Amino acid sequence: MQAILKWFGAASRTCAIVAGWGLLAISFATVIEILGRKYFGFSFRSLDEIGGYLLAGVSAFGFAYALSKHSHMRVTLLFPYVPASVQSALNALAMVTLAAMAAFCAWRGGAEVLELVTTGKRSNTPLSVQLWIPQLVWFVGMVLFSIGAVAMAIHSLVLLFGDRTRLNRIYGPQSLEEEISTEIAHAGLADAEEARRT
Repeated sequence: MQAILKWFGAASRTCAIVAGWGLLAISFATVIEILGRKYFGFSFRSLDEIGGYLLAGVSAFGFAYALSKHSHMRVTLLFPYVPASVQSALNALAMVTLAAMAAFCAWRGGAEVLELVTTGKRSNTPLSVQLWIPQLVWFVGMVLFSIGAVAMAIHSLVLLFGDRTRLNRIYGPQSLEEEISTEIAHAGLADAEEARRT
């Protein structure tokens, strides 16, 4: 299980980096589009369509990366006031329900890709993109997300019956103090990196 979780962390990070470069590229293309329309009378065609496809793919891979960093939002209003045994059960339940949702989305996404490949549908736009292509990118992101979610759900259930303290530490929501410490650490790393460059 640890090998799967380690692979998932590395894969989701790599995909997040690629997605980030994609967002950067579409941002530069948008700037060129704006300047081109205003000053030079030219325009990229269907840049908004490409941006929409990119956003869908980036979102799916973003789900996976956020999961690898345990960054998904949790409603924890009453969480600190229940016993640790209840917290561990809730943490395991949260992971199981997240895994079920991720697996369902991946399953439905796969069915949609197969239907689009079979029917050969194209977008009703000047690009006339075969719709299975952007759908496949989204599907791959959701498969990665579901692999990580299912692995974490199984791991949380194992810990529920073996080491509840570790379960709460790994899969429980961060306290306010831990969130502040994390942000300070990230700020410190950014400052150190900036100092090293100058």
